[in-house]
Amino acid sequence: MSKIFNADELRVMATVPVGNRPTGVAVDVHGRVFVTNSGSNSLSVIDPSPGATTATVNVGFFPESVATDPQFGTFVANSGDRTVSVLNRLNAVVSTLRVGGVPGLPPNMARVAVDHIFSRAYVTNRSGDRVAIVRTSTVPPVVMPVPIDIPRPLGVAVDAVDHRLYVTQPDLGTVSAIDHGTLQKVATFPVRERPTGIAVDSPRRRLYVADSGFTTVSVIDLTTGAVTDVDVGAHPVAVAVDPRGNAYVSHSSGSVKVIDAGSGTVTATIPVGAKPEGVAFEPHTRRVYVANSGDGTLSVLDLSGGH
Repeated sequence: MSKIFNADELRVMATVPVGNRPTGVAVDVHGRVFVTNSGSNSLSVIDPSPGATTATVNVGFFPESVATDPQFGTFVANSGDRTVSVLNRLNAVVSTLRVGGVPGLPPNMARVAVDHIFSRAYVTNRSGDRVAIVRTSTVPPVVMPVPIDIPRPLGVAVDAVDHRLYVTQPDLGTVSAIDHGTLQKVATFPVRERPTGIAVDSPRRRLYVADSGFTTVSVIDLTTGAVTDVDVGAHPVAVAVDPRGNAYVSHSSGSVKVIDAGSGTVTATIPVGAKPEGVAFEPHTRRVYVANSGDGTLSVLDLSGGH
């Protein structure tokens, strides 16, 4: 059974300065944290032990999203020039891939997710109605010749169980499921207005979707297809899930809302920085990292209550 949170257990243990307008955040298997700075065309790399930035790497124009692979490095989706910057484990850019598509005006034009088992990175292009596929295991990585055609995609997540790809479509108010083998759409789920952030709770067969144009997080039961709503207040942005199934939702009010897996309700609200966007959970330290685009910081939330 998941544990009901209380406010006493949740605290911001550190606030780390990063670059201009941080948006995306991801962690790797070593606990390092990667933050895309969309306003300064860079990636900040943070060592969790001292809680300080150890490297700032120049990437493409307007980087909005980042994903890590335990073997093949770090992938940054640059929406301003429709490229992906590929970094090795030493944080050096080893390749810049053009993923194509129609130019769009940032922000909220590109996201990236990695499927390590099938050696793929999926990169959405909202204005181009496509999801590009990067073959991550080649040296250098390559963009596969045929993208996935899907209207107005943005948020992207991979199910670790069946490896289906889930894509939010903010302009349509839907989430589409794509089969990893056929690369064809196999299901569409109606949600609320302007779905953006998305995360999969694979063990419990749930999908969490931040409805940024409304007041809810839509929770999709991947077994039955049923959609229920959790009221979190106006303009949720992004979402991450921990191994217990609890969800962490960045909120335009300058906070993170915690949705308890058992009750399906908001059980805590944690103040963070200004205009929080990307959220990532690190399982070993039980920390949540939040990129605050309004003040150029990364909030580090301690879920252990200091224990």
